[in-house]
Amino acid sequence: MRKVLDPLTGNWRSIASIGTNMASYDAAVLNGKLLVNDSWLWPFYVSPRGQVYDPITDNWENMAVGLREGWTGSSVVVYGHLFVVSELERMKLKVYDTKTDSWDAIDGPPLPEQICKPFAVNACNCHIYVVVRNLHVAVGHISRLLSDENSDEKWSCSVRWHPVKLNLCSVVGEYVAELLVESEFAASGFGEVLLMGNAEGD
Repeated sequence: MRKVLDPLTGNWRSIASIGTNMASYDAAVLNGKLLVNDSWLWPFYVSPRGQVYDPITDNWENMAVGLREGWTGSSVVVYGHLFVVSELERMKLKVYDTKTDSWDAIDGPPLPEQICKPFAVNACNCHIYVVVRNLHVAVGHISRLLSDENSDEKWSCSVRWHPVKLNLCSVVGEYVAELLVESEFAASGFGEVLLMGNAEGD
């Protein structure tokens, strides 16, 4: 099942088939396109796969090799850049470079030691929220390191992690992170909501 919801009319409509089955996947909206990748399970037992959906043309295309092979965790988009919190514990946060089709580890420490998989990841403004069992939370603040406009250097950034221990009676407020549902994922980013399921025939 591949459908999009128009929030203005409240109507769902079908879109083009992705053309492949992904039992487990991660997704993100970047530059107006939906990226769907199933390489986030580690170690790789099959070659990583990924598809990119363009809502303007209603077409899917193969994901760039570097993007899909380096997508080894849960993703968020901050400042218009794709970040991945790696499934490999104690790895640094990394960001995707669209110009070179490569991933770069960003400045700053890895996740705090008490933050280990499985986890859920989300972002709001310049913060990344990683939630694990027992309501352990790590909040990562992303800082942009701006270079000279005339410089050829890459856009760069750094992260500072702040561990937070919550309890069921606390008011979690800004530390609430939306947990991903195992069987379906709703992604927004281009004025519509896309619903993806694992039904036979997708």
